[in-house]
Amino acid sequence: MRSILIGIDGAEPRLIEKWIDELPNLQKFYNCFGKLESTLPPSSAPAWTSIVTGTPPSSHGIYDFFYFDGEIKLISSTCRRTPALWNLLSSIGKRSIVINVPVTYPPERVHGIIVSGLLTPPNENFVEPKEAKKYLEGYKMEHLIIDDLPIRILAHYKPEKVMSILNEWISSRSMAAINLMKNFSWDFCMLVYRASDLVQHFLWNRKDYVFQIYKRIDEEIGKLMKKFNANYFIVSDHGFYGIKRNIYLNNLLYEQGYLKAKGKESGLTFGKKVTKLLSFLPKNFTHLPFMRKILLSIAFKKNSIDFASSKAFCLSSSSRAIIARDEVKKEILLKLNNFTYDGKNPMKAYEAEKIYGKDERQPDILIELEEGYAILDMLNFGDIIQKPTAFHFKGEHSKYGIFMAYGENFKEWGGEIKAVDVLPNIFHSMNLPVPKHVEGKVANIFKGRRKVKRVDWQRYGISNREINLIRKIAKTQKQ
Repeated sequence: MRSILIGIDGAEPRLIEKWIDELPNLQKFYNCFGKLESTLPPSSAPAWTSIVTGTPPSSHGIYDFFYFDGEIKLISSTCRRTPALWNLLSSIGKRSIVINVPVTYPPERVHGIIVSGLLTPPNENFVEPKEAKKYLEGYKMEHLIIDDLPIRILAHYKPEKVMSILNEWISSRSMAAINLMKNFSWDFCMLVYRASDLVQHFLWNRKDYVFQIYKRIDEEIGKLMKKFNANYFIVSDHGFYGIKRNIYLNNLLYEQGYLKAKGKESGLTFGKKVTKLLSFLPKNFTHLPFMRKILLSIAFKKNSIDFASSKAFCLSSSSRAIIARDEVKKEILLKLNNFTYDGKNPMKAYEAEKIYGKDERQPDILIELEEGYAILDMLNFGDIIQKPTAFHFKGEHSKYGIFMAYGENFKEWGGEIKAVDVLPNIFHSMNLPVPKHVEGKVANIFKGRRKVKRVDWQRYGISNREINLIRKIAKTQKQ
């Protein structure tokens, strides 16, 4: 049977439980509703990639939106080392429609259609095959940094305008899904609503606004369910909580002498001026080439951190991670695990290698936060712990998201799964075996006792015709 996977980015289990009586379409899923344990860190890039590959970051190679290669750079779909759900389905001739999943730019050529999601640069092709773009007229893209910063400022001055933008994005995702599923054959569809993540980051202190976005997404899910018969899954990559204090990790590393700065106050003053300027300008101003360059420069810390001279620095706020030279790793781990505020330690630091094994792409130190705290990567030469100000996030990612399923084959369930378990459950719902390389497991959500079969997917996915073609090519090359 066909399956549809709907992502509600950052959907918080406690809010779903609180509002379930007012969310009639999600209520249909409530008999099969549990928690989803995110990755460490509980960040969208590694978590969504684990969801669609069934593998942890140490296998798929994505730990954050950024990676360090002598300088900070943005990741892309080409960084993913393990096949995604749509790649695996393509290999056996099944068609997928994929919409707005983070880290799918550049869009791959698959048996189906991909509309790339977060990290797609402005004015670049975001659809494969390109012919499908005519069904996406008026589609609204959302861009990391250059859209998020002005929306953050608008949330303080004009929250109603933010709600208008987020509602446009929600409508755009649903429109794309309905148009593409009506006009193309498909076996699997996935779309992600990211508006839920942003409303909680920027307006967590205004639960009336948060509820409006949950309610709107619930309505859009209802529209899909009326039009298409399928097994439905709903997941979130992580949950949310409110922020009481920010931990300026690079301030700590600077104070301890591990981080070397470029021009002590200049970067801080420049950042403040940019923020003030943006509060008076329209959102699309940030898409101008010179403004994009400024914002990306701030995000990549090119003008604030001397990477060559630094022994350690925080990669990004979303990574909750530190890049550190080998000789200082143990020192930093000890200092972080002994750091206290108000008589308690707000964070627990781990050597990444001990969690994920050895991987040249991963950061060196990963941090797990106590609820109520967030990490900021800005080097502002102030206190290590600070209260959030007007333009800071109001909500932060928590460890647990949601997993829900609806269809005639699902039974009552209220357990817990991991991000890597989503793919095996979707394959099992489609009567497909699970690839051996996938680390996730099938949960006890299905009626009956159909045995879970695991196969070497590369062999399973290649037809006799393809095998003969490969042999013919190999024979030609030998001559």
